[in-house]
Amino acid sequence: MQKDAETLIAARFDTVLYDLDGTLIDSAKDMQLAVSNVLADHGLPAVTEEDVRIFMGQGSKVTMGKAFAKYGRALDEDTLTAVTREFVRYYEADPISHTTAFAGVADVVAGFARLGLKQGVCTNKFEKPSRMILAHLRLMPPISDVAGADSFPVRKPDPRHILMLLERMGGDPKRAVMIGDSTHDAEAARGAGIPAVLVSWGYTARPASELGADAVIDRFDALPAALAGLAAGR
Repeated sequence: MQKDAETLIAARFDTVLYDLDGTLIDSAKDMQLAVSNVLADHGLPAVTEEDVRIFMGQGSKVTMGKAFAKYGRALDEDTLTAVTREFVRYYEADPISHTTAFAGVADVVAGFARLGLKQGVCTNKFEKPSRMILAHLRLMPPISDVAGADSFPVRKPDPRHILMLLERMGGDPKRAVMIGDSTHDAEAARGAGIPAVLVSWGYTARPASELGADAVIDRFDALPAALAGLAAGR
């Protein structure tokens, strides 16, 4: 990270929040295995990794609803809750075997830590497996906190998901930024009054450039330059 970029980032931001799946990590294979195990228990075929990448982003219940809908099964609320619990049992038993951090993530997170920035994860994945993955990938620390779908009464795109995490971390909403991959990340950031940087490789059917971000990056190691650009008003 260049010194002028470091100076701009440190002057403008004190907290960086990240989405998890599709932003920091590629978790599609482990998710696909857990979803497919539940489907198999109900006599249905497996889904693909690409299916799961599209289904993810709004939490496990939505993911499971979309997985069953792929095969023409519409689930009532009680059944959907039950199959979501089944998915969570499968997934929490092994959320790490095939999950990796995207290239550049470890170096960028370490660089922000050297600048003294607070770093947290705001995800619609449950908090327990999120923490397990971050610890396994040695991203926590320097990431210090995680707010999952079950951490607060709300979740993205509700901006309070971001704001409650910032409050718990001691971060200043006027000096925070959200890094994500989806419209839910961009909407939550806008509602919280903070800028959003989206990655172009995320788990979404729509291009990141169409989702209303303040900046879009094509490589994770481009994030410092993007934040420096935002700090400079570019």
